[in-house]
Amino acid sequence: MSVLRRVLMRMLGRPRGVLGKLGGIIMARMNADCGAWVTELLEIGSRDSVLEVGFGPGVVIQRLSKLVPAGHVAGVDQSHEMVEQTRARNAAAIQSGHVDLRRGFVERLPFENDTFDRALAINSMQRRVMSEMFPFSSSTESGGGAMPVAASSR
Repeated sequence: MSVLRRVLMRMLGRPRGVLGKLGGIIMARMNADCGAWVTELLEIGSRDSVLEVGFGPGVVIQRLSKLVPAGHVAGVDQSHEMVEQTRARNAAAIQSGHVDLRRGFVERLPFENDTFDRALAINSMQRRVMSEMFPFSSSTESGGGAMPVAASSR
């Protein structure tokens, strides 16, 4: 692996340490517009329960908490650095119980099954797994509602 690739992975792919902190600052600025677009596409209701996988620095979690005043927002990210940045950014919503953030992986979600009305991943390395776990085409024929998932990599 080249030096540049290792630096970028520590900064943006699996943020850690000082480079991870810097990556979080960059992601917060770069993903805000994309997060607004994706949350609009999902048609999130005020009472929905929403999961973000790979929430990065937490700007979309912050936006989601305002979109679902009577609902619940949860997130999972594998980076300790991103969990800490997101907790700092969303401290009041976490303290009130409106937002629940966990460190973990999409393959082993630390939440009960059938908990969420909507799920999303934005510029996340885990988005392929998200697509497999929450397919769009699933369930309207069987009487259930399909869970929208939006994954973007501009």
